[in-house]
Amino acid sequence: MTASPLVDAARLRSHLGARGLVVLDATVDKTADGRYVSGHAGFVDDGRIPGSRHADLIADFSDPQAPFPFTRPDAGAFEAGARALGICADSTVVVYDRRGGAWAARVWWLLRSFGHDDVGVLDGGLRAWVDAGGEVETGVVVPPRAGDFRATVRDGYFADTDAVRAAMNGDDPAGLVCALGRDVFEGRATVAGRAGHIPGSVNVPYPDLLDPTGHIDAHRVRAAVAELDRLPGRAAGRAVIGYCGGGINAAGLALALSVVGITTVEVYDGSLSEWNADPGNPLEIVDG
Repeated sequence: MTASPLVDAARLRSHLGARGLVVLDATVDKTADGRYVSGHAGFVDDGRIPGSRHADLIADFSDPQAPFPFTRPDAGAFEAGARALGICADSTVVVYDRRGGAWAARVWWLLRSFGHDDVGVLDGGLRAWVDAGGEVETGVVVPPRAGDFRATVRDGYFADTDAVRAAMNGDDPAGLVCALGRDVFEGRATVAGRAGHIPGSVNVPYPDLLDPTGHIDAHRVRAAVAELDRLPGRAAGRAVIGYCGGGINAAGLALALSVVGITTVEVYDGSLSEWNADPGNPLEIVDG
């Protein structure tokens, strides 16, 4: 069911309840004062795909002890979280959210990085489900039977600060891509108290790759690839390293690029939250 990274809502409806199918809501909510909080309350009270389970990116699928938000958990913690959601080695997993898809993409990316390939993202999220005639349910969820998922760490999914510095300095031909909006890239908005982008980056904002209904638009993605072609190493098929504020929109970028066949992507896990914590790390601001 997940040969493509994107799953159509009508197709999910026709498979809902199938043996081995696990549907996850990965929504994270934001408070009025700008804090990110678990989306579990909305999952329970505001409506969800029937039978779905909440993948908590605050408590279970990030490292709560890390200094930066949404840091990837270690294999043991991720394995425990996945098993608690009933994920097994042979599960087909479909992830969605109630926002723009980047939260779902982050869980998709994490599952793949820990060895699970049979995972996709519901294109258009919960809105697409409702638009396709899908019902929603509310109320407390009965925990599923524990799964037998076993995490295996794979290389090539996440980049660290050293890899970003190497790309910035030209010591590695990987290219740097900022998945945040132009206001951040140009320096008109700040992340973690600083303004600007990592030198040598190009800007491909993840939200710009969505159509007005929240679906990933392959035409927009292909148009954005022209920006990637400016990066050193692209002709040789070298990886691009996507970053944002905390590795979420960058995962959305990785998902969108995979739709058009670009799979040599890594996510800078700490992104600008980590980069900007060190005042010695340079930033560029676009003049004018």
